Amino acid sequence: MQEVTQSILQGDPSGRPGNCLQAAVASLLHLPLDEVPHFIEYDDWEERLVDFCMARGYRPLMRPPAAHVPYGMAWGPSERGVRHAVVWVDGAMAWDPHPTRAGLLKVTELIEFEALGGDP
Repeated sequence: MQEVTQSILQGDPSGRPGNCLQAAVASLLHLPLDEVPHFIEYDDWEERLVDFCMARGYRPLMRPPAAHVPYGMAWGPSERGVRHAVVWVDGAMAWDPHPTRAGLLKVTELIEFEALGGDP
């Protein structure tokens, strides 16, 4: 995992949605931010996310919030009152792409990044 910070925050003057998901995926896949799509800007963002990750050797799988996820993302409300994505490694938050690094108030969704060829 590499630490990538999101470049677009909620409430950006451009009207674009925050890119925490893009930054979390870049962190998990060891990619520069500009090489990862801003998935949430597309109606079919979930399909695009799966296709992008699969092409890079990972299958994203939804897990229950209480599950132990060795490598992936957690989603939930942030202290800013918006849905947010963070990097989740070995069952805990490993990186918050938001500049405050405040994390989540609670985890509502977990997405495991299952390596197609073995360990991440």
